[in-house]
This record gives sequence, C-alpha cells and structure tokens, in this order.
Amino acid sequence: MVRKKVNLDVLNMLCCWVEDPNSEAFKLHLPRIPDYLWVAEDGMKMKGNDGDQSWDVAFAIQSIIATELVEDCEMTLRKAHNFIKSSQVQDNCLGDFSSWHRHISKGAWTLSTADNKWQVSDCTAEGLKAALLLAKLPSNVVGEPLAAEQFYDAVDVILSLQNKCGGFSAYELARSYAWLELMNPSEMFVGIMIDHPSTECTSSAIQALADFRKAYPQYRKEDIETSISKAVNFMKKMQLPDGSWWL
Repeated sequence: MVRKKVNLDVLNMLCCWVEDPNSEAFKLHLPRIPDYLWVAEDGMKMKGNDGDQSWDVAFAIQSIIATELVEDCEMTLRKAHNFIKSSQVQDNCLGDFSSWHRHISKGAWTLSTADNKWQVSDCTAEGLKAALLLAKLPSNVVGEPLAAEQFYDAVDVILSLQNKCGGFSAYELARSYAWLELMNPSEMFVGIMIDHPSTECTSSAIQALADFRKAYPQYRKEDIETSISKAVNFMKKMQLPDGSWWL
C-alpha cells in the first residue's frame, strides 16, 4: 500500500545495509532519507507517505478551470501542467515485476510524484482528467499537452484496476478474500489486508474514462464502454438506503 511505502523504505534500506554496507543499493537509499525521516525539536519523525502532490495539483487544475479563472491563473496552470506531465510514471517496475506481485504502473499517476512509482487508480483518473482539460486550452498559455500515447497508457492502467465486481481498487486488484481482515495486525487501519474496491476510486475512474472517450473515441472503445457499464452497476449496488455512498 502507498501509505506504508515510507515505512518499507526504511526496512529496504536496512536489508541493503545488512547485505553490504558499501553496496551501491544502500548508497542510493541515503539521499532519499530526508523525504520521510527527520529529527524535530521533540524527537524523530516519520511521514506516513511521501506527500500527495499529484492528487492536490490535479484537483487544483480542475477547480481553476471549472471556475473560469484561467486568464487569472495562466502561470499557475502552466506550472501545474508541467508538474502533471513530469509526475506521470513512464515505465513499469524493472524486471519480471509480476513475479513479485507488482501491478503495471506505466502511465499512472501516484499520490505524490513519479519517484513513488506506486500506481493509484483514483490519482491516475484525476491526473488524466486534469491533463485532458489542459489539452483543450491553448498551448501558448498552458504548454504542450501530453502525447496521445501517454493518455492511452493512463487509460490502460485505469482499466487494469477494475475488479470482476465492477468496482475499482486503489493500488492493485482485490487478490484474495475479505476474511483475511480477521488477521489484520494494524491498530490504526481497517481494510488493508487486500485492496478492496471503493466507490471513491470507482467514481473517479468512471469520470476519467468518460472524459477520455470524448477526446479519443476510438481507443479501446468497447473495453471502455464495458468498464463504465460495470462500474455504474457497482455504484448502484453500493448506494445506501438514504441515498449516500460510503467510501
């Protein structure tokens, strides 16, 4: 899970140190320690994650455009567009990543930056929505848009994260059974033993796929139509009697 990533960085660094304190692998960890670990006035601190920059920027872009403040925020949108473009993950993990149970990540947006590398369905959906909106604006104002292939990669990631039930998980498919939560060792988090489908991720995915379909109607047309239909049915099933949805 992304929210556990920085904790895993510490453990991974220790493993590299135990294996060889002089190794290149261990040395590469050292410059990234300040990303998540530091000493404050009342002791050592550790982040639960390395930030939520991509998430925040995507929503800021959508808000500025929705409120018709483009002319007042041209420089802000240009900078935000550059960040969105640079924070999209460009490659999958090295090696046979599926053999160690990692999902595809090329084309995704993470919660924070591309260095995080952990794809997230709703972050990818919101990043895609923002990029599609910016692509409609003059390039002399907000900069050049993403290439079509980059939009395609984002859609591929989103579609890959839809479960059989129609709902979208955040980081990976729900690979096992809900009863595994009985063995949840955490005192802080519930629902972490598998990546459960959520209405929030599913809603973002529906919106992003619908927006993309308007801009690129021929790319994976049938897959997108099927995905949206299944996702809408999932949302209907998850609606509570009072009309609301739970995350």
